Amino acid sequence: MKKRLMYFLSSQVFILVLMLIFYKNFQLVSYINMSFFVGGTITFIGLMTYVVAGGFFDFFTESTRKVFTPRHMKKEAQAMRLPSEVFSFPYKPIIALGLSDLFCMCIALFFYYSF
Repeated sequence: MKKRLMYFLSSQVFILVLMLIFYKNFQLVSYINMSFFVGGTITFIGLMTYVVAGGFFDFFTESTRKVFTPRHMKKEAQAMRLPSEVFSFPYKPIIALGLSDLFCMCIALFFYYSF
């Protein structure tokens, strides 16, 4: 729990630093924009990791190796690992971090349109 809170707080600090770099001020609109970009990017990376780790590209990789590998290298190509074996780290915390940043963006949007 503490580790996830530290990741969340570090992503919020990262958003604030990016706000200063790109917008040079602290405004609600710039926070909404930066949190959308950062949260969307983190969520996209987490979802792509989920797709690759789930074995979606294994069939494509295996069939491509069979078709395009020369005959004298077939055994080496069969010994190569599949993408789902390479991406074996957990993807759920990455997705949760990105969605929490996007949730903070939604709260900021609510305040922006309320007042």
